[in-house]
Amino acid sequence: MYEPLDPAAWIEFFFTVATASAALIGLIVVGLSIHAGYIAASVTHRSHARATLVVLTATMVIGLAALVPQPPKWAGLEFGLISLGFATINTYNNTKALRQVAWRLPGAAWRRMGIGYAIAACGLIGAGSIVAGGGQGGGLYWIGLETIGGLVWAIAGAWRFLIGVVDEQGP
Repeated sequence: MYEPLDPAAWIEFFFTVATASAALIGLIVVGLSIHAGYIAASVTHRSHARATLVVLTATMVIGLAALVPQPPKWAGLEFGLISLGFATINTYNNTKALRQVAWRLPGAAWRRMGIGYAIAACGLIGAGSIVAGGGQGGGLYWIGLETIGGLVWAIAGAWRFLIGVVDEQGP
């Protein structure tokens, strides 16, 4: 019988998430290395790159943690710590970048940050559901939503900053 809250039923999903995240990290690092000087000199592009790599790394680590045979409560704690950790790192980096531009950003940048925090919130809700509720209330579905959201957010962010770099650098 299929049990949707059993991590064993999610092995292929989390393996795919971890693999996709790792592949995207590699591609982004290559893109960054091609334009390293320009990206390093731009607060905007450096912030985009950093946030994208942090989210992809968190998504990869969540996928890997889900593959480790362990009690569900431990996995839930790990998911929560990873989600909290990536939100904390991005908050630190966002604050540092915001201070450099006197907290003046376009509305789209604020929305992207909000989406990033919503993705982290999905992970925290899922972790809480697994640890405190035995998976009732969504459990791994929230973690799945977090990882899919993280991948989509990171792909969009990578596209935005790499195309932005090419557009700004010109031919």
